[in-house]
Amino acid sequence: MMARLREYAPQFVIVGILSLAIGTAAEMLGSDPVWLPQLFWAVGVVLVLSYAFLRPAELREALTGRRARYGGNTLIASIAFLGILGFINYLGAQYHHRIDMTETGQYSLSQQTKQILAGLEQPVQVTAFMSPGGPQAERVRNLLDEYKYLSDEVDYRFIDPDRQPAVARQYEISSYNVLVFEQGGRKQETFGLDEQDITSAILKVSETEPRKVYFTTGHQERGPDEAGGDGYSQVKAVLERDNYQIELVNLQTITDTVPSDAGAIIVAGPQVAFAPEEVQHLQDYVAAGGKLMVMADPGVETGLNPMLSQVGLRLDNDLIVDPAQSFFGDAGTPLVSNFQFHTITKDLGGLTVFFPLARSVSRAGETAEGVSVTEVARSSSRSWGETNLANLQQQSPQPDPDDPQGPLTMMAVATGPAGGRIAVVGDSDLVSNSILQQVRGSFGNTDLFKNTVNWLTESEELIAIGPKPPENRQIQPLTGGQQNLLLITFAGLLPLGILVVGGVVWWNRR
Repeated sequence: MMARLREYAPQFVIVGILSLAIGTAAEMLGSDPVWLPQLFWAVGVVLVLSYAFLRPAELREALTGRRARYGGNTLIASIAFLGILGFINYLGAQYHHRIDMTETGQYSLSQQTKQILAGLEQPVQVTAFMSPGGPQAERVRNLLDEYKYLSDEVDYRFIDPDRQPAVARQYEISSYNVLVFEQGGRKQETFGLDEQDITSAILKVSETEPRKVYFTTGHQERGPDEAGGDGYSQVKAVLERDNYQIELVNLQTITDTVPSDAGAIIVAGPQVAFAPEEVQHLQDYVAAGGKLMVMADPGVETGLNPMLSQVGLRLDNDLIVDPAQSFFGDAGTPLVSNFQFHTITKDLGGLTVFFPLARSVSRAGETAEGVSVTEVARSSSRSWGETNLANLQQQSPQPDPDDPQGPLTMMAVATGPAGGRIAVVGDSDLVSNSILQQVRGSFGNTDLFKNTVNWLTESEELIAIGPKPPENRQIQPLTGGQQNLLLITFAGLLPLGILVVGGVVWWNRR
C-alpha cells in the first residue's frame, strides 16, 4: 500500500498545488459558501505535505544537493527582483504623476477647474448613479479620477440603482446617468457628464449663495434670455454654470438705488441713450464700490460718456479698421492675440479674440487720483478709427488725416478709489449667439467675457481658461482613390518587392 502511495506522490503534489490555487481564486471571487476556500486550502496543504512523508530522501536531496544550491541562488535573485519591482511600485503610488499624451488633452482638466479644486475647503462627495457596465461609466470614472488626483477633498462612488434601490430611493433617483454632489448639508444634481458640468456642480455645492449679475433693459439691449442671433442666451448659460444668477434691471423704474445684491451690472449693446437719471444711478453705484461692464457698438450714442469720464475713459465715435490683424481678411473685424497684462487676461495665452465692428475706447483727460486704468485689448499699429463710414464702401479703404491712428484700444478696465470696477468694451457682438455659433476652437471670446465678469465680481479664483466642450473626432471614410492606392500598395507593390528582393538574393547565391 505504501509503495503505491510513494509512486503517486508527485501527482499528489500537483493536485495539492492546484487545490491551493483554486481555494485562493474562490476567496478572491467571494465564494458562497464561505467555507469552500478553506476546504481547498486544507486539502492542498495535506497533499503537498504528503510528499515529504512518502519520499523524505528525495526531499532531503532536493533541499541540500547542488541543484538546490543553484535553485536557491535563483530564488534569491528572483525575490530581490520582485522586491525592487515592489519598491518602485510603492514609490509610484506615493509620488505618482499623470501625463496626458492625447493630442487635444482630453484627459486633462482645465486651469479653471484646477483653481476651483485648489480652493475647496470641505470634502465633496460625488455619487454616480450609473450602470457599471454602461458605455459612459468608464469615461466618467476616468474623469472623476482626475478630480480626485488633483484634490484630496473630492471622493466618489458608483451606485447601480437596480442593485441598490434603497440608496436610489434615499436620493430620490429614478433614472441612470445622474451625478449627485454633496458638501455639508447641500446637494446638487446634474445630468451632464462632462467636465464643465462636473466643475459647475462642485462650484454650486461649495458656495452658499450664487452671485447675482444684472443686465440692464429698456434701451434695446441684447437680452440674456434671447435665443436669437443677437441674444446672449449662450453666455448666460456659461455664467450660470459658474454659479451666477442672471437678472434684469430697468434703471427707469428705480426710485432709490441699484439693487443691493448686484454683484455686477452689464450694459450690453444699448441702441437708445440712457437718461441722465439712469446715468446718475450707475455713477452712484460705481462710486459706492459697484461693478459695471459697458459694451457699446459703433454709431450709437449711449449717454454714458459723462459717467465713464469719471474714471478717465470715453467711448469714441468711430469704427476700428485693421488690415494687418483681422478675421479672415475682414478689416472691420480686428483680431487680438497679444493682450496687455491684467488679471483678466493672464491665462488667455494662445487664444485669439476678435471684435466684429468695434469702436475705440480712449482716455478722457487726466486720470483722477485713486483711479487705475488698464488698456486690455488693442488693435495693431496699422489700424485706424474710421470716422466717415462712407469710406468703408471702398474696396481698399484708406484713413483720413483726421482719423485716429492705431494702435487703438477696444477694451479697457478701471478701478476707482472706493473699490468700484468698470470694464468698457467697444463691441457687444463678440459674445452674441450668432458669433459663438460660428466660431470654435482657439477663439477666446467667451473666455474674455467670462473672465471680465469674474474680475468685476471679485471672483478671481474663477479667472482662467474654462472647460471646453468635448470634441467629436470622427474617422473620415476613405475615398475611392485612397482605397485603390492602399489595395495596389499592400496587395501588389509590397508582394512584388518581396519577390524582387528574394530573386536578387537567390541570384547572388546561385
